[in-house]
Amino acid sequence: MTGRKPDGKSVVSEGRNSKSLTNMMWLMTTAMLLLFCVTFTVSMMIITAKAERDYEIRESETVIANMVGNIQANIDNYKDISRLIMLNSDVTRYLRAKNADVRLASNAHDGVVGVLNVCLSIDSVFIFRNDGEYISTGKSLYTVDFERMKMKEWSEPIEAARGGAVILMNGNDAIFKTDGSSMITVARAIYDINSQKQTGILLMNITENMLGRITLAQGNDTVCVVSDSGEYLAGSQTLAAFYNPDYLTENIVHMQMHDGNDRQMVSGRALSGMPLVVMSETNASTDVVPSETMYVIVFLLLTFFVAVMVYGGFITRNVTRPVLNLAAAMEETKSSGWLEKLDVNMPDNEIGMLADSYNSMIEHLNELFNRLIENEKSVQKAEMRVLHEQIKPHFLYNSLETISFLALDAGAEEVHSALEILGSFYRNFLSKGSREIPLRREICIIQDYLALQKLRYGDVLSDEYEIDDAALDCMIPKLILQPLVENSIYHGIRLKGEPGLISIRAHLAENNLHIHVRDTGVGMSQERIDEVLAVERNEPQPDDLKLAGFGLKGTIDRIRYYCDNVDVVQIRSEPGEYTEIKITIPQMQKNTEKGDR
Repeated sequence: MTGRKPDGKSVVSEGRNSKSLTNMMWLMTTAMLLLFCVTFTVSMMIITAKAERDYEIRESETVIANMVGNIQANIDNYKDISRLIMLNSDVTRYLRAKNADVRLASNAHDGVVGVLNVCLSIDSVFIFRNDGEYISTGKSLYTVDFERMKMKEWSEPIEAARGGAVILMNGNDAIFKTDGSSMITVARAIYDINSQKQTGILLMNITENMLGRITLAQGNDTVCVVSDSGEYLAGSQTLAAFYNPDYLTENIVHMQMHDGNDRQMVSGRALSGMPLVVMSETNASTDVVPSETMYVIVFLLLTFFVAVMVYGGFITRNVTRPVLNLAAAMEETKSSGWLEKLDVNMPDNEIGMLADSYNSMIEHLNELFNRLIENEKSVQKAEMRVLHEQIKPHFLYNSLETISFLALDAGAEEVHSALEILGSFYRNFLSKGSREIPLRREICIIQDYLALQKLRYGDVLSDEYEIDDAALDCMIPKLILQPLVENSIYHGIRLKGEPGLISIRAHLAENNLHIHVRDTGVGMSQERIDEVLAVERNEPQPDDLKLAGFGLKGTIDRIRYYCDNVDVVQIRSEPGEYTEIKITIPQMQKNTEKGDR
């Protein structure tokens, strides 16, 4: 929106000023700074969270790996002790005896105790014979579920190991301490060394103290050991509450847990071949990202702020201010009422090039305006000449009428008829100097022209018309069909040497006027059709086309120019049979004259 100062100069309104490029640039700069701050903050939070998580994962993997190694080393040691018990001679005699008496049982008991003297964490050892008799050593009171021990599911995992050690909980849920504490059981099936037949089962129960010593070495508050069912065994009871069945894998699983407002990572994994799960809780320290790194990042942020401000000032000084000066100069030249070159100092850069291009455009536009004015003057002079030329045909009409009456008086009726047709032809042909005529008048021109040609060729020529009534009043360029009909006679029917038919059809479809001119002459080859149409695309043309197709060429050029489309003319032909030319004209107006022939 523009306004006017009292002196008549055009100025930019206040509404436009409020959206100036400078204001928009500083607004965008501020938005960029805010966006960068938000992005920086979010990025730092993501980086810190990622660093904390990586730190927690590394710490938890180290702790869990140490605990798993310690537990496996202890269990392997206990497996060796269980093997020593299994090979003890007193134990072997006790198991081989058909009827174990008190003496054999006592000797076997003493033999087991002798092996266990240096093992503090072994709570008890049970040795069961195949006949159900057993001996036990222990420091606590126990409850034995003999009914479960008779079940196949109890003995199946022990016997499947074929003498190898199997780690179970509480004697595979058959032996329980009365105080409710849990035990880790090393179970073995005992086989006779000679007969290789099973003679009994060994159950060596290890107390939770073994696990307690391991968790204590790692810190009881951050680690714990639970059974594969989630039962607490050692370490932090609080941490054991976060047990998840997903930990039942030999790969370490990390989970983010929330205890109130505190976030912590709880990691865990199962021990291979054991019903135990080791868990670790890790909290990243506040110094995961070094303070020196934070100082560098903050320094980079401040540097970015300064760079954006300097860049904004540079853009204002070298872009927006010259653009505003250029716009003001354009407004000033516009208010003068005529296009004038800009007289303003511009920097020697792209904006200066823009001002130079504007001046060049103004100079070119002024040249075009002058040329249009001269062309308009020429058109007016041409119209005056046309008005003068329209007077001359009246002399021709009067002369033809005089000769026609003389021929009628002399009895030359055919000459009189020919002159009448010729006069009608020229009246329609000239059409009062109009460039466009209705289709019905163009058809009259064709009919008069063919009537004259029939006087020469007689019955060799015949014509037919199929014109829709709706198409008769459509305006078309004057004299576009007569050259096509003439071309059909002289380059089609006459060369064939036999009677020929010229048919003209016209109809309206989809607001377009479709005209078909068809003759039964010698036809055209596809190569010749391509050459004729190629002439209109400024392509090289054969010398014989320059003369033979002159009328067709000029007509097609005029139609294409009138329709502003090179594809409005189509030619179909079969050599020796026919040639058909189809013209498609966009129908924008109809004739409003009355009384046209």
